[in-house]
Amino acid sequence: MQRIFQIDGEEAECWLSHDGNQMILNTPDGAIPCQLDPTGAPGGYVLRVRGCAQNVRLAVGPDATFVHLNGKTYAVGRVDPAERLAGNESGAADDRIVAPMPGVVVSVNAKSGDNVEEGQTLLVIESMKLETSLIAPRDGVVAEIPFAEGDSFGLKATLALLAPEEE
Repeated sequence: MQRIFQIDGEEAECWLSHDGNQMILNTPDGAIPCQLDPTGAPGGYVLRVRGCAQNVRLAVGPDATFVHLNGKTYAVGRVDPAERLAGNESGAADDRIVAPMPGVVVSVNAKSGDNVEEGQTLLVIESMKLETSLIAPRDGVVAEIPFAEGDSFGLKATLALLAPEEE
């Protein structure tokens, strides 16, 4: 079944299948044979794609899976087609950076009033023993970061808020 995923804010249509020997990642650009083998470490796997093996760590939360690969963390969430068809997507939601799972703030890299650029790290959090950088979804001004280093937060807590874009 085809799915729509959101990977660090970008939508990707793909699905997994199995050809009897291995998993196949199907994308609009073609099929990619792949394999994911556990390493024995919590959340640790070896990802094999096109003859190349990479160590990855996965942390699964209720709203997203975090993939740690090559020193970067990717948040992978699922887009609900029913919500999309109902027109429930709103630009204001893009101004909120919410906690994908409960955790602790490791570092705060911006403060209210700071100008930030899309992709800039605003906070680093730790959940399930994995650190994740939360980034600005767009250029803008930070309206609020209500948590400080060492603070705990719950699922879906607003960790950062950008000021609304002026029209």
